[in-house]
Amino acid sequence: MTIKVIDAICGAGKTSYAIQYMNEHTDKLFIYVTPFLTEVQRIKDQTLQEFHEPNSKLGKGKKINHVKELVEEGLSIVMTHELFARLDEEILLNIKREKYVLIMDEVANVLDTLDEIDKDDIRVMRDSNLIKIEGDGQITWLDPLYQGKKFNDIKLLSQKKNLFLHNNSIIFWTMPVSNFKSFKEVFILTYLFDGQIQKYYYEMKEIDYKKHSVLKNENGKYELTKYDKHLEPRYEIGQLLKVYKDYQNGKSVSRMNSNYLNKKNNPEKALSKSWYNKADSKQIEQLKKNLVSIFRTQKAVSNDELFWTSFKTHASSLKNVKCKLNKKENRSKDNFVPFNTRATNYYADRTATAFLLNRFMNPNENQFFLYRGIEVNEELLAISDLIQFLFRGCIRNNEPMYCYIPSSRMRRLLKQWVDFEI
Repeated sequence: MTIKVIDAICGAGKTSYAIQYMNEHTDKLFIYVTPFLTEVQRIKDQTLQEFHEPNSKLGKGKKINHVKELVEEGLSIVMTHELFARLDEEILLNIKREKYVLIMDEVANVLDTLDEIDKDDIRVMRDSNLIKIEGDGQITWLDPLYQGKKFNDIKLLSQKKNLFLHNNSIIFWTMPVSNFKSFKEVFILTYLFDGQIQKYYYEMKEIDYKKHSVLKNENGKYELTKYDKHLEPRYEIGQLLKVYKDYQNGKSVSRMNSNYLNKKNNPEKALSKSWYNKADSKQIEQLKKNLVSIFRTQKAVSNDELFWTSFKTHASSLKNVKCKLNKKENRSKDNFVPFNTRATNYYADRTATAFLLNRFMNPNENQFFLYRGIEVNEELLAISDLIQFLFRGCIRNNEPMYCYIPSSRMRRLLKQWVDFEI
């Protein structure tokens, strides 16, 4: 099986193609995976066959139990990414038997760290001959009689051959390949797949995939075609994105793309996570002032016309009278949007945004793939997250949108993207 990756920009028709495909193949069973519960209802409303949403009340208190029952009954299911990651081998065997088709809206979280296990825990397990570390770092469980609680999760996960020790200190979990290989067909709906972790995971696991573009033909029908980034309206999008630039006009001077830097800062690395970790209070305060100035004078907008982002761990130090952050993460009471948010139209009426970070892959994740001979394209990763974030706002409706992107690297990547150089 070769996985079909529909790699197309927001609004190109990826979801519309998926709905069309499901409506044309009512004889097939589908599992549709989406990041948000709001999209679950859309799929249920727009498809001809009946889709079932897992319910904990019908699964003895657990949604995964209801998934098992729905698969055994041979019913089509719509679920979130979080639930998809919890599919067990019994469910996957039944999925394979029933020849289900998987349609995944946006990439899955296929790589994660087990933060609750530290270096001392790893040493204890090795010294007690509970685990063995293979040549590629894979963790093999050695003691089948172990009944303890502390390392039971390690025992269960390692038996699925998807735990890896990295740098003698970090345990990585990788999604079992059976989560994809158990399906008759697999469609992944995303954008700039070559910069995403799932692509590197596929290469690591030797899972075949092929990228496609999607087009709407003269009859109004969506169809897949050979992948071609030049089909994307990047120039038109670039014309609609009004990106703030430093200027000097007579006595009026603005340096909000650089006034938060000090002499020690490398502009290419500024606003990265490590930069934030080392930044002093004056630099953070200057960024806060910039945000207020930008959205009060440069582009005066009300708070409900604006959305913004930064690294979640540093967002509280940047919030201000314009850029709000709710402590309880109630997005209806603020205008903060996590930078990796995808597949939602909730902010499509917002006409201005601020992207206050410089995106790099976690160094440990980067090293994890490099150790296995897989080269990561960090610039594609960065521009992928930026474009996806920008498309939460009104640009998705082909309307002009004002952008404050203080990172010189992220602005450079955006220009290269518009010019098809990346």
